[in-house]
Amino acid sequence: MLAIEVNFLTGRFVASAYNDREASEWPPHPARLFSALVASWAEAGGNDVERELLEWLEAQPAPSLAASGADPRRVVSHYVPVNDTRIVSGAWYERRSHNLDNLEDQFETELEYSGGELTKKAERTRDKIQKGLDVESQVSNAGTTSSRSALELLPDGRGKQERHFPSVTPSEPRVTFVWADSEPSDSIRGSLDQLLERVTRLGHSSSLVSCRVVSDPPLPNWTPGSGSHVLRCTGPGQLAALQERFQQHQAIKPRSLPFSPVCYGDVPSEQGSPTPLRPDTAGDWIVFELLLKSQSRRFPSTRAVDVASTMRAAIMSHAEDPIPEGLSGHQPAGTPTLEPHVAFLPLPYVGSQYADGRIMGLAVSMPASLDDESRQATLRAIGHWELEVGPEPLILTFGSSGTLQLKRRTGPIDLVSIRPEIWQKPSHRWGSATPIALPTHPGPLGKGSAAARAKAWDRAEQAVVASCRHVGLPDPAQVDLSLDPFIRGARPAADFPPFRQRGRDGRPVARRLVHASLVFDQTVEGPLALGAGRFLGFGLMRPIGGSAPTTSGDDAND
Repeated sequence: MLAIEVNFLTGRFVASAYNDREASEWPPHPARLFSALVASWAEAGGNDVERELLEWLEAQPAPSLAASGADPRRVVSHYVPVNDTRIVSGAWYERRSHNLDNLEDQFETELEYSGGELTKKAERTRDKIQKGLDVESQVSNAGTTSSRSALELLPDGRGKQERHFPSVTPSEPRVTFVWADSEPSDSIRGSLDQLLERVTRLGHSSSLVSCRVVSDPPLPNWTPGSGSHVLRCTGPGQLAALQERFQQHQAIKPRSLPFSPVCYGDVPSEQGSPTPLRPDTAGDWIVFELLLKSQSRRFPSTRAVDVASTMRAAIMSHAEDPIPEGLSGHQPAGTPTLEPHVAFLPLPYVGSQYADGRIMGLAVSMPASLDDESRQATLRAIGHWELEVGPEPLILTFGSSGTLQLKRRTGPIDLVSIRPEIWQKPSHRWGSATPIALPTHPGPLGKGSAAARAKAWDRAEQAVVASCRHVGLPDPAQVDLSLDPFIRGARPAADFPPFRQRGRDGRPVARRLVHASLVFDQTVEGPLALGAGRFLGFGLMRPIGGSAPTTSGDDAND
């Protein structure tokens, strides 16, 4: 076995996705690690011993990866001077970019249809992509530059072009590449140790790393084979291909990374390990992303109920009568259903260093126990809505507040905040991304005597415990409550507008909102939503790490 651990010294990984310059790459692709090793080898003079190591490594099967979840940094535009205006004229750049986008979409579709197998058709599409990325033919030969073009290369004459530097902040600032069936010789292992010591970055020059060989790697959670995530890997001849590309670009001209595409999937739970507990509301998510270019990601999480209610109304308006109880959430007489039903959950950007609590997307959550009639009614309603608008985005209208544009996402989801796995990762510790609406009023939490306030907070804690029981979970081993959030980016409970529901007597009842941090003795798998507003975006919980419970006061964002 061979395992290479990469530690991110700044806590961030800065690299663009190969098929979207504005999206970040996570986890780092094996071909990117190999390129970093080749760069360190070449910078030291390129000795034959390390060349033998690289040729051995490129021929190994695709590795498994152990990588935590990661939160993306908000991508902003940077305008940098153009090094050679002849290379990136606006019309040529837009035309070439459009063609590459179409080819990359076609390549991913062909891989999906073939079950991840690199067919001849997919190989031809990949070759077209690599040819499109090669701009050597667009560069004028030395000595033919006109005086006007030469003046344009001076600082005052150069224009500026938009650039993006997407990055992610992983929960654990490391990733481990594991070749379980590869056994290098002692000489290769020794050369690899020396080469890894010289690797200083992975991806962008600001993405500083330290690398080492480890003998006891963590269990991988990314494995090559069937799956929907395409990672760039290596094959025999990768080193020669990189050297050939270097002769063309000389680290000055635009370049592209040769690679072999490999589909990756999630690792099933280890046999013999305890099965995580699942709340009654957990099940399948249909995810919608708010469109960035339409400025739709401007609503804060304090608008969660407003957004959820509007989404619910839009889907209900496209449902066929009679609307089943599992979709409407109400019995025929109009009283609330007693069974788990479809929930509408706005997904805020929380839990990372730069999180600001904006709503990035929505999930239509269908619990596992949902009856087939309600499930089919939900899917048909969404389908009718999409057929009605055709290729245009779906629109939610909010009167004077404007509109939100959204698209249903299928396949791999680049935006980390709306990935289902981020919200359903098994964990002992959970924190509220939106405050919990308590099912019973605890009394004044901030007024009265100290004894009265203590009793009110105790009643609030018991209401949260009861909410856990209500969704089929055991009592938490530890409950911490506050009006302020425990997770970065989440908004204080006081910032949310009053939340009212119809009480038993038919009159509206205002629900008290609190934030919670919960620790369970057993691992709980999400998605998890608690409290009286859990079907409209309140009480959405986010897993915090995956370790066993602790009382040491760990950071809620680790």
